[in-house]
Amino acid sequence: MIVTGPIILNPLELALLGLIGLYAVWRGRPEIVLAIYLSVSLWTRTVFVGPLAATWPLLATIVLALIRYLHVARPWSLLPNRLDLTTRQIFPTGDTWIVPWMGLWWAWALCVLLQFDLRDKMSILRPVILYIIVGSLVALMTIRDASAARRFAIAYLLTSAYGLYAALRFIEVPLSYLLSDPGLSSLPYRNLGIREYNYFSHHLSIAFVLGLGLFLQARHLWSMMLFAAVAFWCGYGVFLTGARQSLSGAGVAAALIFVWALSRQGSKPWRVPLIIAAIVMAVVLIYQVAPHLVVREGESGLEESFNIFEDRGGLWEIGWNYFLASPVWGWGFEQKLWSHNLFIGTLADQGLVGMVFFLGYLIWALRRLPVVWAQTPDDDRAVWRIVFFAIFVFALVHGQASGNTMITAHLHWSLWAVWALGSGVVVETMPKPLPMPPRARLRPAQAGGTV
Repeated sequence: MIVTGPIILNPLELALLGLIGLYAVWRGRPEIVLAIYLSVSLWTRTVFVGPLAATWPLLATIVLALIRYLHVARPWSLLPNRLDLTTRQIFPTGDTWIVPWMGLWWAWALCVLLQFDLRDKMSILRPVILYIIVGSLVALMTIRDASAARRFAIAYLLTSAYGLYAALRFIEVPLSYLLSDPGLSSLPYRNLGIREYNYFSHHLSIAFVLGLGLFLQARHLWSMMLFAAVAFWCGYGVFLTGARQSLSGAGVAAALIFVWALSRQGSKPWRVPLIIAAIVMAVVLIYQVAPHLVVREGESGLEESFNIFEDRGGLWEIGWNYFLASPVWGWGFEQKLWSHNLFIGTLADQGLVGMVFFLGYLIWALRRLPVVWAQTPDDDRAVWRIVFFAIFVFALVHGQASGNTMITAHLHWSLWAVWALGSGVVVETMPKPLPMPPRARLRPAQAGGTV
């Protein structure tokens, strides 16, 4: 059963959201509202703030907080000769070619969208402008240090956790009911009653990955346990949606973070094996009490449940045939429902021109790897570089089974955050020379001696 309709915030929720917005504007911290804005955009149900959809009040709050941030909290300068300890350059040094490159790619996507006869153009126009462009630029300007990244992560994690609670409340499932039926097996709802459950699972998976970052950098035991609990709540929500592409993508993203953490110099962090053990125990527990959340009906086992490529071959062939029919500029997103793959979908929707832009973006992403993996013990931004890069990897993984480059906002803003957090990091590209013994100096008597 699919349940549709808007989510209308009650007075208490409106008051809390208003206080958060006022705090973000007063302190000049737009990254807090940006996190709420990006999370709510994936709830699949329209959230209303009074008579308005939440998109517009949140966007207005981001603009006000950004103005405060740029002029008071952390002034900016476009002129290098005006930069000092109190100002920042708007674009990090190095690989700045990505700015015009992405501008041309976004312009090309909008151009082919407007030239072709897609009935619902807003399904592409809205995410490109409101979430991809706005999300990327605001993330680039505001997520420059570990504190800003931490505030973004906390806001996103708590918003997504509340989004899962709101989805359960929407289908009238109290939290106490989960204790007796954690898999919701006795209810008529599938995938939480959400039509686009894959999109809903995306914000829960991103929150889970951000929660891992908060867990790894937490300074107190109580905060470490709190972040882990909320992250596990969001991970449990991914199981409830039944989106195996998100389960697989989140697993790959988490594994990347753990490999990075274990490869750091010095003693191995004890919390990494701890959180790995906790995740394994949670998955085993879910499989025991609600096996249908892990293995769907008609599937033979776990290997089939996490095979995101199953039943995708025919869809990929359809998308490939559409590309062959219009190889230069594609079909302007008219056939975007068929491809179910980022690469084939880009070819079918935007043609070879769009694929060139996409490949250039992936090359820019690979160029972020040295900074992401660099050993920087004195840089507390290091954990957030790998976390945001893992979100980008999550987008790539789940994008092999569905999605589109122009509706998957976290494919963009996460990598722009990595670029911002890598500002000033110097990566050694040349190996250090081997130490040589000092030359022995001849004494004056030895130097003037005869043989």
